[in-house]
Amino acid sequence: MSAEQSRDESPVALVGLLAWLTLALAVVFPGFAWFGYSSHGAVGLQAAAIAAGICWLGAAGALSSAFFFRHAQQAMSALVLGMLFRMGLPLGCVLALLSQGGPLVDAGIVGLIVVYYLVSLVVETALSLRLVGLTRQVTKAS
Repeated sequence: MSAEQSRDESPVALVGLLAWLTLALAVVFPGFAWFGYSSHGAVGLQAAAIAAGICWLGAAGALSSAFFFRHAQQAMSALVLGMLFRMGLPLGCVLALLSQGGPLVDAGIVGLIVVYYLVSLVVETALSLRLVGLTRQVTKAS
């Protein structure tokens, strides 16, 4: 096992990918925070932060599943588990919030989750493709 291969398979690589995910979602957060605050005040800001957290958790879970199940024999496991995190967590939160109602729903948290979901989907997909590319390079090298 080469040094390159061990570095790409270590948890440090996952931490790096999660750091990129966090950075990318943090870059767009001020826009969501501004929109939430300008339209609904402090509750809108809280809704933007919660939407960001929900979508970050879903994307981080999907990225982690892609990392741990990145080999060809585990592709279906990575796909299903990734979809569970990526789509299931935000969808479940939206359904729970809609059934509860309240000030967060009035502040538009559902719309914020949907738009933040699209942003996190693009970022997480790009990072997952990078991860697959790294895995293929390491496989070819060994």
